[in-house]
Amino acid sequence: MSFTAILKDLAARTGAIGAVLLDWEGELIASYSGSPQMELDLIGAHHGIILDIARDAALRQTGQSAGDVTSISITTNTGRLVISTIKEGYYVIAALPRSVSIARCAFEVKKAVPLIEKEMG
Repeated sequence: MSFTAILKDLAARTGAIGAVLLDWEGELIASYSGSPQMELDLIGAHHGIILDIARDAALRQTGQSAGDVTSISITTNTGRLVISTIKEGYYVIAALPRSVSIARCAFEVKKAVPLIEKEMG
């Protein structure tokens, strides 16, 4: 199954507007968007920085390894984002309408991770 097909399935199961897979430098690996106006690669690159900051904060505050941060959610007045790590150096972001459950999305991303890792080889 291709990355795009996995992301499309993830969006369908969660009600996400779209999802994007990026590497640690913010480079686009694959994306799926239900809206042609949505620039998921730009959203992803900027929010990867937030993931790095959260990892650093976890390390400083708890002494835990940066790998212990597996998912971050962001809620605004109009939407939500779920940022989840795949494996070292890769992450996926799902963009959600405000009405969609963050917990459901995080759960579905966790189920999609093995499929993405299998596709990575």
